[in-house]
Amino acid sequence: MVHVITDATFEDEVANSPIPCLIEFTAAWCGPCKKMAPTLESLSEKFNGEVKFCTVDTDENKALRIKFAVAALPYIVLVADGMKTPLFDELVTEDRLEERIRFVLDGGAAPTTRPL
Repeated sequence: MVHVITDATFEDEVANSPIPCLIEFTAAWCGPCKKMAPTLESLSEKFNGEVKFCTVDTDENKALRIKFAVAALPYIVLVADGMKTPLFDELVTEDRLEERIRFVLDGGAAPTTRPL
């Protein structure tokens, strides 16, 4: 299941989540974003209970777009323990995204990991 997150629900749904949250920043007009939807659904089943999968419409949620400095779509970030780790800013395969998620969950750090 992929959760829809808004500026108003971010704190409760993501920032205060007891499990890591993967967020895809998207827009209704973004073709590559639409192609990511089945990948997110599939991975949400694989990571059931381990990672919460979320989507944010950047046109409707400008505060989150600014907070995460979204410059390209789709933009995918993992949020865990008050830190945000950018994963991709492009269309990626399911295998590649799963590999990156597992790397970060297993303690692999990216130099761009920053506090929320």
